[in-house]
Amino acid sequence: MKVIMTVLCALWLAGCASLTPGQQKQLLETMPVSSAYAFESLPDGMQSDPELESGVIELPAGKSFYKGYRLDKGHRAMALQLRTYIQSSEQGDGFFYPVVELYDFNMKSIDVIKPQLRFTQLSAQGRYAVVPITVAKEVGYFVIRTEPKLYGQEASYTTKHQGASWSYSVTPFTKRKPASYLPLGGLELLTPDEGFSRPYEKMSGFFWQFSMNKGAEDLASGEDYLPDLTLGGGPEFAIGYSAAVPGRPLSSIRTSLGASYLMLNDSGSSHSQQFLSADVLWVESNQVSSVGFGVTSRFAHEYRAFGETTEFDPAFGPKLLIEIRGSMGVTLGAHISWLDYKTPAGETLNGNYMGLYMAKFY
Repeated sequence: MKVIMTVLCALWLAGCASLTPGQQKQLLETMPVSSAYAFESLPDGMQSDPELESGVIELPAGKSFYKGYRLDKGHRAMALQLRTYIQSSEQGDGFFYPVVELYDFNMKSIDVIKPQLRFTQLSAQGRYAVVPITVAKEVGYFVIRTEPKLYGQEASYTTKHQGASWSYSVTPFTKRKPASYLPLGGLELLTPDEGFSRPYEKMSGFFWQFSMNKGAEDLASGEDYLPDLTLGGGPEFAIGYSAAVPGRPLSSIRTSLGASYLMLNDSGSSHSQQFLSADVLWVESNQVSSVGFGVTSRFAHEYRAFGETTEFDPAFGPKLLIEIRGSMGVTLGAHISWLDYKTPAGETLNGNYMGLYMAKFY
């Protein structure tokens, strides 16, 4: 039995999505059962899986995975956000139905939240429903678990809000999709950073960005629907990493490295431009948009025309951006930079440019 439990635990730690509903149920039956809820401190600035697989509790309706958190006395009132994700498998769609129990500092029950779910939000991890949790100053402990009596019952969910029908149960007013209730499932808990009362979705992680830029200095005219060749302009692809700033949930630092190449014919002559780029930016965000400023650089910059190659010295300058955030980590934005290019002969050319871009965050 211990060997089976160890194997199943290893499977779960490799990822909840790898466990079938049957394996989740078997893991629930083989895990040690807590005699009472165990609690750990609620972390600041959390945006990750609460890892319910660490504990099992015996309830009147049966066993349930759970996670318990405690808060410090005198804490500020705050808002939390819990997300439950639709998970697809060969057996069909399924989701974890979250129940949240709130207690005071004497472990006296304050409220039991049994939410109505609507899976209208999209992300890179799939479709999810949001469960808001209001934590008043008198809340000392809270628990996330599910309803054991739901196991084995048929579930359904809606992907569109119609009228006042915000339910996970079948109603005649909305189109429902079949699913099953899972003992475990894709969950994400968002908590506020220190000093803040509500969580902000972090813009952290790797990203790629594709932009189309236009420089101030014209070099050649495009044919056959190609854009004109401008100094420092053209298509550009970059990869980078965005890091959250500790203690500042609205702020992040982005670094990226990109490359550009464009070749076209102008009046029978071949023109081409290639360069590398690097950015270091400070970005301020809210739930729907971002603004940023920092430094951009261009190097290994070559322009070829009429059989000759012009190599520009590395250029550095300020950069500004503004963007709108969409679903599934996609953002659309515009940026502008001010640069001066110098040739080996000492000639200075205007390298200012502006452009539009699309970025995808992971």
